[in-house]
Amino acid sequence: MSKEVLRAQLLNSLSQLSEDEIGSLSYSLTNQIIKFLKLNPDLTSQIGSAYLPLKAEIAPVYQMLLQSIPLALSFPVLEGTQMHFAIPDGMPRGGVWLDRPYHKVVPDWILVPGVAFDWGGARLGRGKGYYDRYLESSEALRIGLAWSEQMKEKIPVESHDCHMDFIITEKFCWDVSQQIKF
Repeated sequence: MSKEVLRAQLLNSLSQLSEDEIGSLSYSLTNQIIKFLKLNPDLTSQIGSAYLPLKAEIAPVYQMLLQSIPLALSFPVLEGTQMHFAIPDGMPRGGVWLDRPYHKVVPDWILVPGVAFDWGGARLGRGKGYYDRYLESSEALRIGLAWSEQMKEKIPVESHDCHMDFIITEKFCWDVSQQIKF
């Protein structure tokens, strides 16, 4: 199956979810992120990055996450055609991209959204390449976030597609290199 066909099928599945279902999945996903961070406490003293969710996109409930574990969280900003990350001055605001005021940072770990992931860490994004271009020159730990229905046995990849180190869903955390759920 081609990337385009798989992307279209999965985006259609996501668009069928109600706001309540997305909220419930996001809440469960946040609990899994909290579990992951408690098992990897060194990450909590580093700069992390998150994303501002699109419509029908499962995403962390940031208020819940930050109440459970104080973190320095950055969000994507766009400068020209390049994605960077920045910590907002105050609560994060914006659509896909963080609104000013903010200060740019280089994150140590990145929560990466995706349309699909496979068990080998491959990621299918929305097709614009922002994360792939950023991650190709970044040493940040890559943590894909998804609904468990977005996990596929194998997804098509190209040479420029970046792979994840971990994938977190509403049901489990997946260590790509160890090939284990926890």
